[in-house]
Amino acid sequence: MPSCCTTQGFARAKVFRGKKILGDYDIKVEQAEFSEVNLVSYSNGNCSVDMQVIRGGTKVVRTFRPDFVLVRQHAFSMAQNEDFRNLIIGLQYAGIPSVNSLDSIYNLCDKPWAFSQLTNNQKRLGSDKIPLIDQTFYPNYKDM
Repeated sequence: MPSCCTTQGFARAKVFRGKKILGDYDIKVEQAEFSEVNLVSYSNGNCSVDMQVIRGGTKVVRTFRPDFVLVRQHAFSMAQNEDFRNLIIGLQYAGIPSVNSLDSIYNLCDKPWAFSQLTNNQKRLGSDKIPLIDQTFYPNYKDM
């Protein structure tokens, strides 16, 4: 049975309940936030995900191998314990397909990096095609 792993948001399991892939395969949806997930990835494409979630006041632990992921949560925040880039790397390492590319999720973890990609495209296509608000980057607060 194909497993889809999704993070945050509404109960996607209800949307896929009773649906099949190619008319033969049931879809099983596992949904959790990054903070509830741990994984191990292997270069041969295998990936084992452990989910520890609270359901009805009880801690439930599930282990499964995702066939596909949908990420609906930021993978990095400056807040303490909010860096989940290692999970994105683990999914990429195992080659797990995703609706939103794992490359783009990882690149958007660093806002100045993402803005630099936009400025590169603006230089190539013109500011009329990609209008941006001027910004200044400082590598640390001392240089401000």
